[in-house]
Amino acid sequence: MKWAYSLKYKVRAALVLTALTTILLLVNWGGRSDVAQLDRTLTSLLKDRLMPATFVHDISNRLYENKILAANNTGAEKIKANYLAIEQLIKKYEATQLTPEEALQWKKFRVQLKALKSMEDAGSTTPGLSVSREAGFHTTIQYLDNLIRIQVGESDRLIISGKATVSSNILTANIGAAMCIILALFTLVILSATDRALFRPGQRHNLN
Repeated sequence: MKWAYSLKYKVRAALVLTALTTILLLVNWGGRSDVAQLDRTLTSLLKDRLMPATFVHDISNRLYENKILAANNTGAEKIKANYLAIEQLIKKYEATQLTPEEALQWKKFRVQLKALKSMEDAGSTTPGLSVSREAGFHTTIQYLDNLIRIQVGESDRLIISGKATVSSNILTANIGAAMCIILALFTLVILSATDRALFRPGQRHNLN
């Protein structure tokens, strides 16, 4: 019956090895999930926050340039070119992922920008238009400033999320390393053990 006892311990060893391997695989899967989440966070930070912020900054600069040109009644072609460039920037911005608050501010900006452009097209010599255009310009810039604040807030949120993911990944990696050590030690014990070492003295006596 010695083979039966040997088989029993071998089955136990196999079960332990299976359990350790399963845990190691789960830890590895968790680590891959953390890496994928971190990749999504960094991609969103670049494409949906940093790049749109540069678009807003460029739009703001072109509007300021148009304001100066319009005040001096010069550079009509340059003003037109700036608005064409702004339309391209608008298309790029709208291709990004907008939050509900951001989408609302963006909609208001688009409406105000259209009104500002109409006033500039009418010319500064129109009676009473100069004051309205100045007010419209500041309102348009205010919406752009609001969009920048939203970008900053969302960027901070993504950075915090990224830090949490990195911390989780480090923990997962440490657990994985510990499981590898345990698995290696257990395997070493199994390989170095003999049937005589596995059985208790009473069991060896019964076998004889």
